[in-house]
Amino acid sequence: MMAFNPHDREMSRDRGQVLFRYRPDQTFDHAGGFIAQVRQYAPDDTYDGPALDRQYLVSQAMRLVRRWRLEGKAAGGDERAPEFPSDAPLAASHYQIVIPGKVFCRVWPRVVRCAKAGCGRVWETPEPRHGQDWPPPCPTCGNVGGNRQLQFVLAHQCGELQPLKPPGKCGRGHTAFRLNDRVSRFKDFRWECLHCGMSLNVQGFCPNTAGCTWPNKAMVPLLHTAGSAYVPQGLSLVNVMTQDAALSTTRPGYIVATLARWLGECNENDYDRLMSVSAGPAVPQEILDSIDAMEQAGLTEQAEALRRRFVPVDLDRLSGAVTKILGYDPVQDPRGPDLAASLSTYQRVLHLDRLLLDRLADQARTPARKALYDTYSAVLHRAGFDPTRTCLLGDFPVTYLAVGYSRAGFGPAEADLVPYRGRVTRGAPATTLLYAHPSTTEALLFALDPDRVRRWMYANRLADPSEISSSTDLRRWFATRLDPRTGQVPDFPADIDERHPDWPVHQLFSLLHTLAHQTLRALAVDSGYSETSLSEYLFPYELAFAVHPNGGRGESSIGALRTVLEQNLDAVVNRAVDNDTCLYDPNCMTANRGADHGCLLLPETACQCWNRHLSRWHLYGSPEGTTVGYWDPVLASGSIT
Repeated sequence: MMAFNPHDREMSRDRGQVLFRYRPDQTFDHAGGFIAQVRQYAPDDTYDGPALDRQYLVSQAMRLVRRWRLEGKAAGGDERAPEFPSDAPLAASHYQIVIPGKVFCRVWPRVVRCAKAGCGRVWETPEPRHGQDWPPPCPTCGNVGGNRQLQFVLAHQCGELQPLKPPGKCGRGHTAFRLNDRVSRFKDFRWECLHCGMSLNVQGFCPNTAGCTWPNKAMVPLLHTAGSAYVPQGLSLVNVMTQDAALSTTRPGYIVATLARWLGECNENDYDRLMSVSAGPAVPQEILDSIDAMEQAGLTEQAEALRRRFVPVDLDRLSGAVTKILGYDPVQDPRGPDLAASLSTYQRVLHLDRLLLDRLADQARTPARKALYDTYSAVLHRAGFDPTRTCLLGDFPVTYLAVGYSRAGFGPAEADLVPYRGRVTRGAPATTLLYAHPSTTEALLFALDPDRVRRWMYANRLADPSEISSSTDLRRWFATRLDPRTGQVPDFPADIDERHPDWPVHQLFSLLHTLAHQTLRALAVDSGYSETSLSEYLFPYELAFAVHPNGGRGESSIGALRTVLEQNLDAVVNRAVDNDTCLYDPNCMTANRGADHGCLLLPETACQCWNRHLSRWHLYGSPEGTTVGYWDPVLASGSIT
């Protein structure tokens, strides 16, 4: 009999590995020597971390579902997330947040191949029972040594997964088959009758007659561990607030103060006063009466001192100023809270433990190190980054939110988004489950040089100095054109071109996204991480991005990015700038605008935007010279103003 025990289904994995490798309905090679499928999670009863803002997590998941549906329809498809709650006012109540603990799995598929030469029969076995030897002897030859589960499955775009089972019988009524897979392509696989040698195609059709809307019902044969057999779909969220802290973000003072400071309409003192009053109780009426009495008595200095202490900046005035800039009321329009939340995420990142370049130079232990760090600013400036904002974030809080999965396709144009359904507790109604993994890691933060960005926009006729003459103008221009309700992935049309009114803002966002990909690729070479182990996080309104380990990949993440900062940040940035070719050039640069698997495209775990909004034209210019690249020396010199 085989040495493994299919009843030994205990797994010891951390939560990060679970959410990347062992999700519900995902198959994997079990350490016990068999193929297993995850059935469900149990909540982690030992989790003692902060209670994250449930409303925010659910809203971000709903954004992903909404985006999947829209892009699926844009690609000519039907409903591409049919099992998720409809996007209705009460949809959020159908979601539950679960921090996973235990993992339950089963032996699957139960299709076994005989290992005896000359036989090789494939048959389906019953569920293993406790104390029973498994797999059972071959029903044709009785062999028990070396029999193994068949490692192939059938997948469909609707999410259906089936074992690769032999046919019921051949044309002559025989029921025993072997699989001829000694070929290089799945389409050449054949079932061979053990009795008469008749050859039959390997095929299967989707059994989901009720919920599958795909016209092609043929299922795709895949290795059970193939990347497209199970594609995790989720979000990496940074600095998720606790439930208590999130309460203050809905107050008008918080929203207006956050936007006004970012837009340059109030100073730090005004911002602090607004925030403190917004988070605290209302100003007592007797204080307001005292201020009025002092002013009427001519005690203006005393009245002003009391006002500065107790009364915030005129909220109505600031709200009116913000409304004039944005074109909508930041308190009444849903775009206001969304924009404030996006800006707040970045501002709270800046309050984390940061290792800036000037502090790094001060800590240099040798003259050689000090000399190296002194070169970093020039290297970053050459690449169009802002050296004063480039830093290492030592405790970067990332919450990975698992929303669902797809099969036989990676994006909304190729497959349905399938939810996790189940009960959080016994007896509770079935809901749509979202699995959260809060963690802290390290990250490298890069910010674009706003002056270089403005010159790039002038050169490409995306804006002119009369519209954007300063960094503040650039922020205002971007804020009025990039809709914050779409989150990290703006909802640009798939066929957008220079005739579309959103073309300029699309190009600016695409520049930021392209720089993030190019930097991540270079970092993967010099950090010891692979591209699958790193992720981007975009801060669009700040024209900044972070690159961080995505967790769960079994690679050490402690200190690796700090080592990059301390030893070879210059090599990473120079590699990003100098790596201007693609394996598929010149076709890639001309036909794909310089975005292909040989250059900018990253694994699905690394990119927030499904590898959209990318072009090497933004960096190096177009082949015809109609587009000026961000890394064109003419922009670095500042000759374009």
